[in-house]
Amino acid sequence: MDSLADINKRFDSRELQIEITKDGIITDVSCNCYHILGYNDYEILNTSISNYFNYNFDKLLSINNFNAEFLRKDGIKVYFDIQATPIVIGNKTKCIYLSIFDISKYKELENLNKMKLKMFEQTKDIVCRLELIPKPKFTYLSTSVEKILGYTLEEHMKNPMLPFDMTHSDDKEIQYSKINKDTDFSKVFQVRMKHKDGYYIWVEDYVIPQFDENNQLVAVESITRNIQDRKELEQRLEKLGYTDTLTGLFNKNYFLREMNLLNTEINVPVGILVCDLDRLKYTNDSLGHSSGDALIKSTGQVLKLVFNSEHVISRTGGDEFVIIIKNKSSHEFQKLYIELQKAIDIFNKESKNIPIQISVGLAYSETSISKMQSTLDIADSDMYKKKNYKKRTTVT
Repeated sequence: MDSLADINKRFDSRELQIEITKDGIITDVSCNCYHILGYNDYEILNTSISNYFNYNFDKLLSINNFNAEFLRKDGIKVYFDIQATPIVIGNKTKCIYLSIFDISKYKELENLNKMKLKMFEQTKDIVCRLELIPKPKFTYLSTSVEKILGYTLEEHMKNPMLPFDMTHSDDKEIQYSKINKDTDFSKVFQVRMKHKDGYYIWVEDYVIPQFDENNQLVAVESITRNIQDRKELEQRLEKLGYTDTLTGLFNKNYFLREMNLLNTEINVPVGILVCDLDRLKYTNDSLGHSSGDALIKSTGQVLKLVFNSEHVISRTGGDEFVIIIKNKSSHEFQKLYIELQKAIDIFNKESKNIPIQISVGLAYSETSISKMQSTLDIADSDMYKKKNYKKRTTVT
C-alpha cells in the first residue's frame, strides 16, 4: 500500500492527509503537514490527534464527513472540512484516513455573514434585498419591518410589491423610481408609507442598485429608516419660522416665499388684498400697546373667519396684512373682498371699544408667473388711495 506521502503527490497540496489508529494516534502524515499545520512530520507522528483536533473520536467510525477546528503550531486556529475513511480488514478497523481541506477563509466569511445578519436583525432600520428578475422577490428582509410598518415578514414575502402599495399616492412616483435603472441612486429617497394601523409615517431610503453584465437592473438593496420624528420636528421648526407669534398667521418670510413660488414656478390666477390698520398708532398712544396688540389679534381672527387654508393670510408688518387668493375667478375674488367688509362690520358692531378700522386695497391677475410684484404694487397703491381718501374726508 502506498504511503500517505506517495498518495499526497497525486493530490493538490492544499489537501492534508493523516492516518490515525482507532485510538487517535497519528501513524502517518502527508508531506505538506508543515505548510498547513506548521509541524514537521517527526513532531506530529506518534502523538495523539486530540492535541490538535477538537472532536469526539468515538464518532469517527460513524460520521464520514464533518467540519472541525485545528490548532496550528503557532497557536492559530484553522477550520477544516474532514473526510474520515475507516480502513477495515476483516471485521476490525485497522486505521482511519483523514482527508483534510482548509476552509478557514470560508469559515471567516460565514462568521462575517452571521455577524452582519445579527447586526441587520438588531438594527432599528429596515434592511432588505429585493430581486427584480424574473419577478419581484425578497431574498432578505429584516424583522424590523414589522415594528416600523406593522406588516409581518410573511405578508411582505407573499406580496413583494406591498411597500409600493402602501406608499402615499403623492409619493408613488418617487417610490417606483427606486426600481427604475435610470434613477439617480446617489440621492436619498423620502416617502410616506401607510402603517397597517392606518396612519402614515415618513421613511428615508438609501438604495443600492444591482446591475447585471447587460446593465439591466436585477435587484435593489436598501436601508430604510423611520424619520417621522425628524419630519415632525422640521414641520414645527418651519411653522415657527413662518408664523407670526402674535396672530398665528403667516409672517413676512412665508409671504415672500409664496410670492416667489407663484412668480417663478406656479402659474394660477391670483388676487391680492393689502390691508392696513388705520389707527394702530393712535390706539397704542392713547390706550397702550396691549390694546394695540389686542386690535392686531382681532384683525387676524376676522381674517381667519373669511379666508381658509387655501389662502395665504400673512401679517407682513406691524399694522399691515396681505392675503393671497389663488386659483379663483375675478368674481370669486371680489366676493371674498365683500365678505371681508361684512365681517369687519359685524365685528365692530359687537366690539365697539376697539373697532377695526382698516384700509383694503385689491388687485387681480389671470396669471401669476412674472406678475406677482406688479399685482402687489397695484393692490398696495389701491390701499393707500383709500387710506388717503379717509384722511381727507374724516372730520377731526
